[in-house]
Amino acid sequence: MGDGLAVVIGLVIGVGILRTPGLIAGYLGGPWVILLVWVAGGAIALVSAMVFSEMAAMYPEAGGKFAYARRAFGPIGGFVAGWSEVIATRGGFPAASKAIVIGEYLILLTGWGAIRAWAAVVVVGFFLLHLLGLQAGRVFQNVVTAVKVVLILVIIGAGLMGGSGAGWAPAAAIPPERGLLLGLALAYLSVSFTYYGWEDAIKMAEEIREPGKKLPRILIIGAVGVAALYLAVNLAFLSALTPAEMSGSPLVAADAVAVAFGESGRTFITVTALVILISSINVNFLSIPRVAYGLARRGLAPAGLLGVSGGGTPLGGLVFITALVFLLAMTRSFEFLIQFMMFVAISVDTMILIALFRLRRLHPQEPRPYRVPGYPWMPAVVVILYVMILVLVAMTQPKLALGGSALLAALVVAGVIWSRAKSSGDHAEELRPA
Repeated sequence: MGDGLAVVIGLVIGVGILRTPGLIAGYLGGPWVILLVWVAGGAIALVSAMVFSEMAAMYPEAGGKFAYARRAFGPIGGFVAGWSEVIATRGGFPAASKAIVIGEYLILLTGWGAIRAWAAVVVVGFFLLHLLGLQAGRVFQNVVTAVKVVLILVIIGAGLMGGSGAGWAPAAAIPPERGLLLGLALAYLSVSFTYYGWEDAIKMAEEIREPGKKLPRILIIGAVGVAALYLAVNLAFLSALTPAEMSGSPLVAADAVAVAFGESGRTFITVTALVILISSINVNFLSIPRVAYGLARRGLAPAGLLGVSGGGTPLGGLVFITALVFLLAMTRSFEFLIQFMMFVAISVDTMILIALFRLRRLHPQEPRPYRVPGYPWMPAVVVILYVMILVLVAMTQPKLALGGSALLAALVVAGVIWSRAKSSGDHAEELRPA
């Protein structure tokens, strides 16, 4: 269970909490609405974790979400869910955004180099680490996650003890940069990106002992723990800085600690940020090759992704995700990457949440070690909230919504073509004379 919690905390607490507070402060302007959107994000993550826990306990399979979509909606549903994760929501886009920020912070720390060059070093370095296998990646994750939580607590303590409550002063609020409605849409995409990953332990379900018992605990405890840390971090930021001072800052944590310790604290926070990011991007390389492996094992991806290294890492998936992350990292477009990723992620997660209702109907007698409380009303409310978020984004950012929808439509078309080609191949094999 400790490994699973390390994966949840290691992936979730990462680039988001370092980069998005400055964006969110500019989007919203006021301290109370800033905290409100963080509370809303945590609440939605928690109830979503409860829904996912039932499916994770029922089907503890490598790959996670796509396995539930495949069982509920068939191979095309599994294809869309799985490949959207590999390409956009858990693989290429988030890992590339982290590599970009690691490059930025390494430049701040060393004073030399270029973002693209540092990002390339990071991507290749993690490729080599994970060639060694799961155990090497797992031990690394546990150690770095423990260090990261301690450092986050240091940031919280510095902000709360060294701050004067500047963010709560009557004149501290600023007008939203782009209007409140658009600000809420952009802020929620940033907040949901920062929370995203609480469900990632399900991808290693086959490698967790007693998954039916432990996976729900990992998901729920992980979601609650991360939400508590995020609220504490934002309270610390608002104690030390006004929303105007936070707005646009690439590293609000450094600004907040500088209030307590002066400029000498900036180097410490930059190192802290690098530790957090290294822990977070490690989980991308740990989990996504296993999604690709699971897709291939069920006939939803090329058989070349079934190869496994001597250390137990899915080699084809590792090579694919490394190449994708490398190419996306060369764009250096952090804000676009996370916004695009989250529109796709929320769309696919809506489908996965709906899968619970279909699985209940299709397999009413299936053993369920964990049952989501308040069924059907609680999961129905979660689905409605997800749809409302998508509508809000589409109204305020139509080009972003169009681009994300185009990717999903392309995956649907690819899934149909792949499914038909595979069916035709299987049929030809059956007709071939012995």
